[in-house]
Amino acid sequence: MSDQAGFYAAVSGGIAQEKRLDILANNLANANTAGFKKDVVSFRALLASAENGGAGADLVALSEHSTDFSQGGVRHTGNALDLAVRGGGFFEVLTDEGSRYTRAGSFTLDGSGRLVTDGGEPVSGGGGPVVIDGGQIVIGDDGEVTVDDASVGQIKLVSFVDPDQLEKVGANLFRNAGGDGNLDSGFAGTIQQGYLEMSNVNIVSDMVQMIEISRAYESFQKTIQSIDGATQKLVNEVGKG
Repeated sequence: MSDQAGFYAAVSGGIAQEKRLDILANNLANANTAGFKKDVVSFRALLASAENGGAGADLVALSEHSTDFSQGGVRHTGNALDLAVRGGGFFEVLTDEGSRYTRAGSFTLDGSGRLVTDGGEPVSGGGGPVVIDGGQIVIGDDGEVTVDDASVGQIKLVSFVDPDQLEKVGANLFRNAGGDGNLDSGFAGTIQQGYLEMSNVNIVSDMVQMIEISRAYESFQKTIQSIDGATQKLVNEVGKG
């Protein structure tokens, strides 16, 4: 492998590790965020032909950046408006940009009695926002909302044929990039009142990965510096000749 090919291979590897580090850092920053789904990355090797002698170097590029939708741990809060989804469903949220979806069930009531997210977006009851006006609030595992023994609506859960077509849009919300064809009419999960689904981030595992990334990045840096030093030495020697 030529020095030039080795240099580009080391640079591509360093950039790949930086991307991994950014994603892991974001995961860890949201380790205590209810309903947060961690991001995962994978890389692929690209064979780059060098100009001299047809030698090649394996360059590393970001291959896939996806979201891990596995179930997070469930924590009991006792709050009547804290809701956790068991299964693959999502709460539908009504925003100015259209329907969005979330697993974060730490809801409150706004001034109009609407059930809303932390960001103030109404939670969908199918035909519109869920409005609660009364004292004792009971939410069944099917999402039916009962206030003072009277049914006032049903929280809508939505599931998807291919969750990988969900895109993060911030504030713990997802957009369905797959359109209506990605909506699944089957089982969308059940709701647990008084509980919150927590992040599915494994802090210990991600911390170990961060250490590995730091070591790999340092190794790539040393390789780049070594090749750069050898190149400078060669240039100086040629100049003297």
